Amino acid sequence: MHWPRRTPLVLLAAGVLCVCISAAALTTSDPRWWLSCFSRLGAMQDGSSALFNGGMMLAGAVIALSAWPVRRGLKAASAAGLPANGAVPVVVPLLIVGLGLSLALVGVLPLSFNVFAHERAANGALASSAGLLLMHRLHLRGLSRTLDRLSLGAIVVLVVGMTALIAGLITLTVFEALAFGSVIAWLQTLQSRVEHLRPVASRPFSANSQHLTLSPIWGTR
Repeated sequence: MHWPRRTPLVLLAAGVLCVCISAAALTTSDPRWWLSCFSRLGAMQDGSSALFNGGMMLAGAVIALSAWPVRRGLKAASAAGLPANGAVPVVVPLLIVGLGLSLALVGVLPLSFNVFAHERAANGALASSAGLLLMHRLHLRGLSRTLDRLSLGAIVVLVVGMTALIAGLITLTVFEALAFGSVIAWLQTLQSRVEHLRPVASRPFSANSQHLTLSPIWGTR
């Protein structure tokens, strides 16, 4: 009997965000919110803001929970012989938890409540994302070609996007969409990749295995 495949937590969080942000954007009382940032959707103090803030809290919690399967997968990768720093199975999950909690705090502390606290939460999400990409470049390269490409692409998006934002070429909304989308794509691929890793099982020793692997003592041609 085949059970249905479980939806990865990061993919679930991305789906929650897409649904809640779309619903908030369609019902907001400020049709020009996109000229500011996504957080503007959560500052209207109405039903649309409740959708946005609730979605951020739920998605952040799900992303934080995804740190557990990633930790198990990274420990399996270490047991399977992945050449990585021993701190990776600890640091990477902690950064994922930091990313999730920061996103949740964006919803808990909307712009209309406290601008300073809201911006610190947003900066925490950005810092956690940068930390995850740095850990990949330093310790996780080679785990997957797709993951390597997504990591490099996300770094390019963050650097080029931030430069364009400072130069006034794009809005903060565009930067947030590009940056978060690239990081979520990388994180989803990381979770999917490491969940399929298993420790290398040592081959059991037996009389039969000895018979098959040892050369015969009798001289043969």
